[in-house]
Amino acid sequence: MKLKRSSRAQTHRRLVDAVIDCYVTWREESLALDGAYRRWKNASRPDQTTAFDEYVSALDREEQAAAEYRRLVEEVGAVSRGR
Repeated sequence: MKLKRSSRAQTHRRLVDAVIDCYVTWREESLALDGAYRRWKNASRPDQTTAFDEYVSALDREEQAAAEYRRLVEEVGAVSRGR
Protein backbone atom coordinates (compact mmCIF):
# COMPACT_ATOMS: atom_id res chain seq x y z
CA MET A 1 0.00 0.00 0.00
CA LYS A 2 1.44 3.35 -1.07
CA LEU A 3 0.88 6.22 1.37
CA LYS A 4 0.80 9.89 0.45
CA ARG A 5 3.96 11.75 1.44
CA SER A 6 2.30 13.51 4.42
CA SER A 7 0.66 10.30 5.61
CA ARG A 8 3.98 8.48 5.26
CA ALA A 9 5.76 11.21 7.25
CA GLN A 10 3.15 11.03 10.02
CA THR A 11 3.38 7.26 10.09
CA HIS A 12 7.17 7.47 10.20
CA ARG A 13 7.10 9.96 13.10
CA ARG A 14 4.63 7.80 15.02
CA LEU A 15 6.79 4.73 14.48
CA VAL A 16 9.99 6.52 15.48
CA ASP A 17 8.31 7.61 18.73
CA ALA A 18 7.22 4.02 19.31
CA VAL A 19 10.77 2.79 18.63
CA ILE A 20 12.16 5.20 21.21
CA ASP A 21 9.58 4.04 23.77
CA CYS A 22 10.41 0.41 22.98
CA TYR A 23 14.12 1.08 23.30
CA VAL A 24 13.59 2.57 26.76
CA THR A 25 11.45 -0.42 27.75
CA TRP A 26 14.10 -2.83 26.47
CA ARG A 27 16.86 -1.01 28.40
CA GLU A 28 14.78 -1.10 31.59
CA GLU A 29 14.15 -4.81 31.13
CA SER A 30 17.86 -5.35 30.45
CA LEU A 31 18.74 -3.64 33.72
CA ALA A 32 16.11 -5.67 35.55
CA LEU A 33 17.59 -8.82 34.00
CA ASP A 34 21.05 -7.87 35.23
CA GLY A 35 19.69 -7.37 38.73
CA ALA A 36 17.82 -10.67 38.66
CA TYR A 37 20.97 -12.47 37.52
CA ARG A 38 23.02 -10.94 40.33
CA ARG A 39 20.38 -11.90 42.90
CA TRP A 40 20.33 -15.49 41.60
CA LYS A 41 24.14 -15.67 41.49
CA ASN A 42 24.41 -14.43 45.08
CA ALA A 43 21.37 -16.23 46.51
CA SER A 44 21.79 -18.50 49.48
CA ARG A 45 21.00 -22.14 48.83
CA PRO A 46 17.44 -21.94 50.25
CA ASP A 47 16.67 -18.95 48.00
CA GLN A 48 18.27 -20.23 44.79
CA THR A 49 15.14 -21.77 43.27
CA THR A 50 13.07 -18.63 43.76
CA ALA A 51 15.90 -16.41 42.54
CA PHE A 52 16.33 -18.60 39.45
CA ASP A 53 12.59 -18.43 38.69
CA GLU A 54 12.75 -14.63 38.95
CA TYR A 55 15.79 -14.60 36.65
CA VAL A 56 13.97 -16.70 34.02
CA SER A 57 10.95 -14.38 34.20
CA ALA A 58 13.20 -11.35 33.75
CA LEU A 59 14.91 -13.08 30.83
CA ASP A 60 11.53 -13.69 29.17
CA ARG A 61 10.50 -10.04 29.64
CA GLU A 62 13.80 -8.79 28.21
CA GLU A 63 13.48 -11.13 25.23
CA GLN A 64 9.92 -9.94 24.53
CA ALA A 65 10.99 -6.29 24.78
CA ALA A 66 13.92 -6.93 22.42
CA ALA A 67 11.66 -8.66 19.90
CA GLU A 68 9.18 -5.77 19.93
CA TYR A 69 12.01 -3.26 19.53
CA ARG A 70 13.38 -5.19 16.56
CA ARG A 71 9.92 -5.47 14.97
CA LEU A 72 9.39 -1.73 15.19
CA VAL A 73 12.86 -0.91 13.86
CA GLU A 74 12.16 -3.13 10.86
CA GLU A 75 8.77 -1.48 10.37
CA VAL A 76 10.37 1.99 10.39
CA GLY A 77 12.83 0.75 7.77
CA ALA A 78 10.01 -0.53 5.58
CA VAL A 79 8.09 2.75 5.87
CA SER A 80 11.27 4.68 5.09
CA ARG A 81 11.71 2.64 1.93
CA GLY A 82 8.11 3.43 0.96
CA ARG A 83 6.57 0.01 1.51
